[in-house]
Amino acid sequence: MRSLQSMVREYARQLDDTPWPTVLGYAYASFITLALLFLLTPTAWHGPVKTIGLALPLMLLAAKDLASIPDVAVRLRALRRQDAGWLALLAACLPSGLIGMARLKRDIWRGFFSWLRRKPQPARPAGLALTFLEQGAYSTVIAIGLFCVLVELPLDAALVPLFVDDPDKVRTIHLAVVLGSVYALVWLLGDRWHLRGGQHVLTSTHLDLRVGARASARIPREAIEDVQRLAEPVARWRRTHPFRLAEALTITPWDKPNLVLRLRPDAGCTIRHHGIERTAVRYVFLYLDRPERLLAALGPASQP
Repeated sequence: MRSLQSMVREYARQLDDTPWPTVLGYAYASFITLALLFLLTPTAWHGPVKTIGLALPLMLLAAKDLASIPDVAVRLRALRRQDAGWLALLAACLPSGLIGMARLKRDIWRGFFSWLRRKPQPARPAGLALTFLEQGAYSTVIAIGLFCVLVELPLDAALVPLFVDDPDKVRTIHLAVVLGSVYALVWLLGDRWHLRGGQHVLTSTHLDLRVGARASARIPREAIEDVQRLAEPVARWRRTHPFRLAEALTITPWDKPNLVLRLRPDAGCTIRHHGIERTAVRYVFLYLDRPERLLAALGPASQP
């Protein structure tokens, strides 16, 4: 039987490998589940359920933060050798996911203002265009999102007064809905501007990946060990090709990946994903409208 220390170490490693958006999703799901449980339980149980509902999401986030302490120590040592300032040292102590989300939000807002000004997209490098929006579901998702946001406002204006009698509460709810709708529009339109004309590009020297503000990378062709079609979910493929979560990234606008790139162990590529720069990635999962174009272009490198 494994010792308690080894079990804790293994759990911490798995938690450290789990992306921050996934942990945030778990925290949000636990909060919503316990909020529903609060409505269904007897009044005598409301106190404990409310306490757990507030504490459990925070405990998940704190555990994820604590699991990253070894990485924080490495970053701090590297910055101290570079005589970095106190601001850089402080930033190195913050959760990387928090910094990444702040960068992503900044880029989304920039994309929104670029959309307002009808600013053109920066030029992409010359090479083989590998599109991912022509046959994907991203445009449909954006249209549904815009429709839901625009329909929510008149529904809120019509229905809330029927269920809430207090005028102050009605105004507060209306204000919250309007602010939420505006923020959702900023994200939808900002993300759409970044993804306009969405395509990766294969040049004579590298594979230039870009999915708006979410992910970007310049992967040298010699760093690609092989490329394979992906005809099954990533979780099922992982059962026959085991890897750590920290070694893999999914770079798609919305659709399920249909290609997997395996990078060489010594590739040393830097991939920016959700505002975080990753250097230890071995597997990159992509969606392409025509995956056969990349398979044919890479030739022998595309053979499993």
